[in-house]
Amino acid sequence: MKRRVGRALGNVLYPVAALGVVLAVWAVVSAAKDNPILIPQIDEISRALGDVLGRGETWRAIGLTAGRVTGSFLLSFAFAAALAAAGAFLPAMHRVLSPIVTVLQAAPTMAVILLAVAWLDNSEVPLLIGFLICFPLLYNSMHSAIANVDPELLEMAQVYKIRLRDRLTGIYIPSVLPAVADGCRSAASLCVKVVIAAEVLAQTIGSIGVEMQRASVIFEIAQLMAWTVVAIVMSFLFEGVVALLKKLWEGRRRWTRVK
Repeated sequence: MKRRVGRALGNVLYPVAALGVVLAVWAVVSAAKDNPILIPQIDEISRALGDVLGRGETWRAIGLTAGRVTGSFLLSFAFAAALAAAGAFLPAMHRVLSPIVTVLQAAPTMAVILLAVAWLDNSEVPLLIGFLICFPLLYNSMHSAIANVDPELLEMAQVYKIRLRDRLTGIYIPSVLPAVADGCRSAASLCVKVVIAAEVLAQTIGSIGVEMQRASVIFEIAQLMAWTVVAIVMSFLFEGVVALLKKLWEGRRRWTRVK
């Protein structure tokens, strides 16, 4: 019990301490530069954040950006899961997919966004970019997890002629899920970043990215920082959802074992 309480306190105190360090460094730099237009004080950023969150169009932009992030992430997850499973059981398919995945990973994100802007409607660009950036990460984590399932368990399942459904629920999913969940957390936060970057370059109407661009054009640094805080919080929320789903699954699995 004490260990759990200590762990819970650590999960709260360490992030708070890190945030305090960041705010302290920002306050020192802002005071040293003494240029509130370029490096605004923390209280100015707080007021700008309050103004931003008090506008109705802000929540519309947040909702639309969150929808694009969710759509591109789920699309990349579905394709990665299907192709990784197929590649794990069909080595020839993995050999075909591996160079494609490598090219997608190596391609400069900015170049991909600019090409997408030239080819697609500005509302479609963030979805495509989120998919293209997250798919390789998810595919590699899923394929590695499936390929590293304990061969002795699979051999035992084959000897005892265990049904495919029971192999999936009893061997593959429990073995694969922890690694896949970790990959999904990284992919979720990355997806937020690249979708917003694509919104900036594509000038996607009704988005966090275009609001950041407007603040930058009129040199409202405090407002730009406020939108940055919104984006960071969104990234944490997406990561938190993935972590929560993982914990719920682990809790359900332990409950099933007890029963």
